[in-house]
Amino acid sequence: MTKRQRLIKEAKEICKFRGHQMKPFSHEYKKWSSSECKVCGMAVHVNTDPLPNEIDISGEAVALHCGSDPC
Repeated sequence: MTKRQRLIKEAKEICKFRGHQMKPFSHEYKKWSSSECKVCGMAVHVNTDPLPNEIDISGEAVALHCGSDPC
C-alpha cells in the first residue's frame, strides 16, 4: 500500500465518521488528491508530501459533520 493509498483510506474513514458520502478521489497533482461529499459538497484533500507547516489530510469534510453550516 502506497502512502497515497493509506492517506486516502484514512481520509475516507474520517469522512464516513462525519457522515459524508464521498465521491471518488481525483489525483490532480503528483502529491495531491481530493474528493468532495455527494450531499453537502464539503471537500477533503490529501497531501503525500506536506511541508513542515502543512498537514497530510485536510478540508471541511474532516472537520465538520455532513450538513453542518460552515459559516
